[in-house]
Amino acid sequence: MKFNNGNRGLSPIFVIVFTVFIDITGYGIIIPLLPFYANEFQAGPTALGILIASFAIMQFFFSPLLGKTSDKMGRKPILLVSLLISFIGFTIFSFANSYIMLLFSRIVAGIATERAVAQAYIADITDHKTRTKEMGKIGAALGAGFIIGPAMGGMLSTYGFSIAGYAAMILTSINILFVFLFLPEPQRNKEKTIESSGYLQGLRDSLRKPLLGPTLLILFIVTLAFSTIPVIVPLLSVEFFSFDSLQLSYVFIYIGLIQIVMQGFLINSLSKRLGEEKLIALGPILMATGIILMPIFRNVAIFFLANSLLAAGFGLINTAIPAFLSKRTSLDGQGSILGIAGSVASIANIPGPLIIGLIYEIAGSFVPFFISAVMLATAFLIGCRVYSACKFIK
Repeated sequence: MKFNNGNRGLSPIFVIVFTVFIDITGYGIIIPLLPFYANEFQAGPTALGILIASFAIMQFFFSPLLGKTSDKMGRKPILLVSLLISFIGFTIFSFANSYIMLLFSRIVAGIATERAVAQAYIADITDHKTRTKEMGKIGAALGAGFIIGPAMGGMLSTYGFSIAGYAAMILTSINILFVFLFLPEPQRNKEKTIESSGYLQGLRDSLRKPLLGPTLLILFIVTLAFSTIPVIVPLLSVEFFSFDSLQLSYVFIYIGLIQIVMQGFLINSLSKRLGEEKLIALGPILMATGIILMPIFRNVAIFFLANSLLAAGFGLINTAIPAFLSKRTSLDGQGSILGIAGSVASIANIPGPLIIGLIYEIAGSFVPFFISAVMLATAFLIGCRVYSACKFIK
């Protein structure tokens, strides 16, 4: 793969992975602070739900839009624009003096969609043999960012929420400079495709395709099920083991570490041995096994084993599905299909946290986990159909 300019001695893979890591670290700084920041403006649980949902809704619309635009205008310019939008969102967050301002900061932040563009960049510079491995590094960067970001946010928030926002602004500024100076624009071969249609038409076309549609449905179901984890796992850990906030942070750090190991080190060999189509089926069944074990046994060792299965399965899906979609999409449609995948995942993140807490409160600890396990078992069955279809095509 050739590039339009020199990369100043740095690997483009390293630059794009580092960019994603810094971006997610900034995001991770902010997310744990939202409930406490919103509380300063007397915002209740519903208002907090709106804050979280607003980001996902904007991602749903803008992830495919920016991904598609990057197919036409280039990855680097759109990545820079997206990072600039993130910087603006963090700036508004830092100076927010009302709930409306805080909400506006999340709406602006939701417009940015670095992950889809980064995945499309990886698709541009890799072949089918190496793509899953390199996309796994994106997943590992996400996991690392979600570990370091919340830890930084928690420490900095003791000096005020604005300080944490300033830190996110500084990180994003560094990211903008890093991309501008060191990330080359790949030269992509153009192909004629039907990807030139609008977003809604592109989404409909993708859902109708024999392999892409079911795969996007799996992504939606798995993401919806996993979006309940930040609600039901803390509730269960307090109910079963009386974990405090520090002990609970260790649980999420552990989940992040498992995802780093899976996506950063194991995914390449698993992909070569099994293929993405098998991993797409394996991921949901690992998650379903883990999530159904949690409420059954009041044992800390089994609790962490269940979280291991859950994190490993989600790590498989997070890498295998983008690689699978990418390999079955034309060269000039990479940003479009990965943007669509990002929007599907974003919309799936909205209802889970808003509904599952209420179910937990009304029905007890087992029912929410059972519901999530049933969804994941459904995704597994769809994954089996995708695998069978791939065998038939081969």
